[in-house]
Amino acid sequence: MRSHPALSEKLNPNWSRRDFLKTLSLAVATIPLRPALTLAQTGSSKFFSRQKTDRPKKVIVIGAGLAGLTTAYELTKAGHEATILEARNRAGGRVFTVREPFVDGLYAECGAEWVESNHEYLLRYIDEFGLPLYRGSFRDNEDEGLQYSPRARKTHERLEEITKQVNSFEHLNPSLPELDKLSFYEFLKQMDAPPDMIEQMQRQISGLMAINIESISALHMLNEFALPEAPASFRVAGGNDQVPKMLAKYLREHIHYARPVVKIAHESRSVQITFLENGKQQIMSGEHAVIAAPFTCVRKMEITPGLSAEKMKAINTLAYGQILKAPLQFRERFWLKYEAEARKSLQGMIGSVYESTGGQPGPRGILLAYIPDKSGMEMANTPSEQRVEKILAKVAELHPEAPKYFEGGYAKWWQEDPWAGGTYAYFRPGEITSVRTMIAKPEGRIHFAGEHTAGWQGYMNGAVESGHRAAGEVHEAS
Repeated sequence: MRSHPALSEKLNPNWSRRDFLKTLSLAVATIPLRPALTLAQTGSSKFFSRQKTDRPKKVIVIGAGLAGLTTAYELTKAGHEATILEARNRAGGRVFTVREPFVDGLYAECGAEWVESNHEYLLRYIDEFGLPLYRGSFRDNEDEGLQYSPRARKTHERLEEITKQVNSFEHLNPSLPELDKLSFYEFLKQMDAPPDMIEQMQRQISGLMAINIESISALHMLNEFALPEAPASFRVAGGNDQVPKMLAKYLREHIHYARPVVKIAHESRSVQITFLENGKQQIMSGEHAVIAAPFTCVRKMEITPGLSAEKMKAINTLAYGQILKAPLQFRERFWLKYEAEARKSLQGMIGSVYESTGGQPGPRGILLAYIPDKSGMEMANTPSEQRVEKILAKVAELHPEAPKYFEGGYAKWWQEDPWAGGTYAYFRPGEITSVRTMIAKPEGRIHFAGEHTAGWQGYMNGAVESGHRAAGEVHEAS
């Protein structure tokens, strides 16, 4: 796929989740890794061809996030009849651009944030809809990497040798499941990583990915490092929600909002979806269903007959990160007055604090607090009307003048969102080689899409990728 025109511009460097992971530590980030799962096993696929069908199918898509929108868009382009049932009153799912209570046209991303230059699936739509990109800024200053002790550097050398062996493994090599049995914390301990390395990696990974290294599979973490490195990262000008809005505009009458699904019945030739409309149950029939909702939502649905034990295990056990994102607007971008060291301190406060309006004009600006895991839960336990005030107080501990410039803010705790239940999925020890292999597989006439089913798991690109795969499955089905 050709590059988006904006990607060729010469712009200042910035950091995204992928950039950060690539330089996270001497111990891991410099080690070349291949993904532990093959494309077929991760559910990755080529672009859907959009070849017109000679046998249109009636398809019901559950969820109008990027995965569901992509599935319906591609199927409709190919001549199928696709209908989306969406529980919310808006499209986009976890792509959530916030514009209120901000002024001067400012906005912030409280959901998915980064478009990277190797996100081919997502960039295809950005090209198709003519959406401009701008180079965002995750960090206010360049980072020289984490500093480790001499013992940590020796651990790095040992890890390099082990990783060379991992890199030579085929997927079925018996050593891979052994890595999956370990948490990333246990993996580091097994490598005799010193406390300073473990402490810094825990703080940085939690602050960026909202995941505790004691909870995530070592194999999943190594796969994160293995994803292709992007030369540059961007946001969509005007807000990332421009992508789902353009897809929803095309689909228009095919999307039914405020229609939460409560039951899925499937047979050898059809599916029946029961949903709520103004509190009353309604039924829609089709030939195929695509579940493009987080598994936290699928757990609330009755499915008859039941799915396989392996699939139900995947649905019921998949974990999601916990993040509170809080954009705060100030009438002046006071943080630009400080030297790099002061801005570095600001970045390290609450998980991460960074400017989210770097590409937006005007004197006003927005700092976004990215508050993960336990810190996010602590903030979430505060009454919603007091959360912004509490976060502002934290910023004021470092910069006493912040309240003087403060004009308004918003806090989004994804764990309490009934149609999300968290942020992006992650895999605990033992789940890459068990749960992960089952997530994307269709069962009869029920198909599955979403970032949790994709090779680019955790990204908008992954959601779109999964939509292409699901559309292809339905298109090719008998």
